[in-house]
Amino acid sequence: MSDEHTEFSCIILAGGRGMRMQGCDKGLVEFRGRALIEHVLDRVAPQVSDIVISANRNLPRYQSYGYAVVPDSIDGFTGPLAGIASALPKCRHDWVLVTPCDMPHLPDNLVTSLRDGRYNEPLVAVAVDDRLQLVFLLQRDLLSSINTFLQSGQSRVMTWLQSQMYRRVDFSKPENAFYNLNTFADLE
Repeated sequence: MSDEHTEFSCIILAGGRGMRMQGCDKGLVEFRGRALIEHVLDRVAPQVSDIVISANRNLPRYQSYGYAVVPDSIDGFTGPLAGIASALPKCRHDWVLVTPCDMPHLPDNLVTSLRDGRYNEPLVAVAVDDRLQLVFLLQRDLLSSINTFLQSGQSRVMTWLQSQMYRRVDFSKPENAFYNLNTFADLE
C-alpha cells in the first residue's frame, strides 16, 4: 500500500486532572460555545480513519461523541504517556496521531505534513520554534517502549519521546495552531 493510502488512527488525550483549570475536565470546558474536545474532533476527524479518546472522568459524555473511550490502566492520573499506553492497543492502524484535547486550532494538513516528514523514523513530532509539542505521529509498535518506560517509574512523555529515534517537523506557521488552552484565562 502506498503512503498516499495509508490510514491513520488518532488518540486524543483528555484524561488529565485539569489542575490549571481548577480541576475541571479540560476536554469538556467550553470554548466559543462548544467543548474543547469538539474543536479537536472537528480538526482531526477528516485526517484519520479512527479515533480513540483517552479519558478518566465523564466517560459517558466522551462516549456520546461516537468514538472509543479508554481510561488509563494505571491508577492515579500518571500523565499523558499512561493514556497513550492504554489507548494505543485500541487503535486500528499502525500509524497513530497523538494530540491533546486543548488545541482547538490544529492545522488541516497535520497528518499529511507529519506523514511526509517521517522518512524512516517510527516517531515524528511537531516542533514550534524548535520546541517539541505534545502532538506527534508514532508507530503503534512503540507500545512496548512506552510500557517499559512506564514500568521503570518514569512517566514524562517528552522524556520518553526524546529517548526514541524521532524526526521533528516544524510548524511555526500558522501561528497559534498548537496553542494550548491550559487555563480559563487562555480561553478568553
